[in-house]
Amino acid sequence: MTVIPTAYFPSIHYLRTYFTTKEVLIEWHEHFQKQSIRTRCEILTGNGTLRLSIPTMHERGKKIPLKNVQIDHSGTWKKDHWRAIQSAYALAPYFEDYSNEVKEIIFSEDIFLWEKNERCLRLISAVLEIDKPIRYTDSFQGISGDQSKNAFLQRDEWKLPIYQQVFSYDQDFTPNLSMIDLLFNEGPFIRNWILTTEN
Repeated sequence: MTVIPTAYFPSIHYLRTYFTTKEVLIEWHEHFQKQSIRTRCEILTGNGTLRLSIPTMHERGKKIPLKNVQIDHSGTWKKDHWRAIQSAYALAPYFEDYSNEVKEIIFSEDIFLWEKNERCLRLISAVLEIDKPIRYTDSFQGISGDQSKNAFLQRDEWKLPIYQQVFSYDQDFTPNLSMIDLLFNEGPFIRNWILTTEN
């Protein structure tokens, strides 16, 4: 059994782990870890990599179970995220095909963080045409493997083919970005990166 964290618009490495592992659970009882894949994703802009983060409601210094972490809907983060994504991917081949779904995830009024993150997995499941049930731990299990804040976000272990990115004409390929990058650039062909078992 492999246990992974919840993730906001998760990276390609995360999606590969989730969809190619037969038995995988999302840790629901861990203490929330800020500044990790749980609340942040990375997209590619004309100025390089940009990190997008969801603000959460929490008391300073107090540990809270992931299942209870609520999204802070105040401020302009949803508009900021969508504006950044539009600016980065409006010219991507599949932007028009999936932009409404991505926008809906961002602007949905989910109370809990895990609810919004679950929407991301459902979108990829729909694109892949895979009906994989999303399962959570029923007690604390701990994350399998790398438990650092940068887990699933590393770029130095990329062994997959490169693909055409919006800014490839003047930037080197940037691996292991958010699902947003792969989805808008490759559309239904994301299965060639997510479902392959080849390294």
